[in-house]
Amino acid sequence: MALGPEEESRLAELAERTRAEDPHFALGLGAGEPRPPAEYRRRRRSGLRIALGLTGFAVAVALFAAGAPGGGFVAALGAVLALATIGDGFSGPGD
Repeated sequence: MALGPEEESRLAELAERTRAEDPHFALGLGAGEPRPPAEYRRRRRSGLRIALGLTGFAVAVALFAAGAPGGGFVAALGAVLALATIGDGFSGPGD
């Protein structure tokens, strides 16, 4: 099925915009080698943030359980930071 002139024009505009916004993804499409778009490449870093947040929370709870001075404050701060980090990790690619 052939495309009409309007569809060809829209397709060319989309291709140019994709090349300008995400050249890594566009190169993959042109070469036939699938590469994730920028929104999904950035998401990989959130796993590290989640791990660090949960580790901080675990350390804070351990300090609280051990009766360390200021442990309650550290545990509360760790809980808030862990929840903020985890919530950030679950946001969608366009958020």
